[in-house]
Parts: sequence; C-alpha cells; structure tokens
Amino acid sequence: MFDPDPHHMQRSMSDWAQGFADKAAQVAVMRAQVDQIEAWASSPDGAVRVAVDSRGVLTDLSFTDKIREIRPPELAAQVMTCLRRAQQQLAVKVHHAMQTTVGDEPRLVDEVVASYRDRFGEDLSQSSGTSDPGVLGLGAIEDDNLLPRTVARRAPRRATDQQVDEEYFADRGYLS
Repeated sequence: MFDPDPHHMQRSMSDWAQGFADKAAQVAVMRAQVDQIEAWASSPDGAVRVAVDSRGVLTDLSFTDKIREIRPPELAAQVMTCLRRAQQQLAVKVHHAMQTTVGDEPRLVDEVVASYRDRFGEDLSQSSGTSDPGVLGLGAIEDDNLLPRTVARRAPRRATDQQVDEEYFADRGYLS
C-alpha cells in the first residue's frame, strides 16, 4: 500500500508525472493532426466543389462554367449537399488521426468521433465493406433510407418555379 522507501516513492511520483507529460504530448500531437484535417466534396456533374476544415466550417467553394446551366435554387441545393457530404467525411478522418496518436484511449476516441457523427452524420459512400481507398465516393447518390438515425432531415419548403424565379430576380431589376 504505502511504501516507506522515499527513493521508491520519489521514483513512483516521477513515473506518474512523466506519464502525464507523455499523455499531454500525445494529445497535443493528436490535436495538431485533427486541426489539419480537411474534407472535400463535389457535385456529380463537377459544377460545385467545397472544402471544410476539421470543425466542419466551409473553407473553399468553387464553381465551374457548368453552373451557367443550373438554376439558382438547384445550385444552392448542390452547394448544401456538397457541404453536408464533406462534413460527413470528418468523423472517419478524425477517427484515423486519433487512432494513430491516442489509440490507447478508446473511450476518448469513441466520444470524440461520436460527437462528429452526431453533428454531421456519417459518410455513407464509404459504408460498403469493400471500399477502395483510392475512391473518394464523391458525387455518390444518396439514398434517403440509409441516413443515420442521428441526423434529422427536414423536408425542403417547396415553391413553384415562378415563385423561386421572382424571389431570385426581384432585387435585380430583371422583372421590371
């Protein structure tokens, strides 16, 4: 129980302190790796491409000339779909970064990864057991029946094409 040998007790305290220092260093490396994570997604036709950082914040948005053929509401929907798909990739990427640094703390890894899944959902394009690591799954067709239960989806408000056009062009003077 209590060791009266002061040298042994000092050695035990040093080992204990070193264990904390080692764990803090591991967590710092893990945090740096997680902070560097980015995810990208593109629309099936390649017109829209987005990038998000490790927090799921949009960091890049680019369009090709193909957007000239897309109505504004559809373009907005493509941007939002790409944003969600990029964010859904984060849980897997965070899991990998944490496994390589603090994998000996499975509870910590599970809790952090679960928080990403709760916020952003799961990347369903990688759910087939035989995924090719060289294929990113960009532009995959989503099946609404496969959505994780943790992600609530609202039905979009439906408007007629004329209402959408009028709202989009109302402040641009095109309709006068």
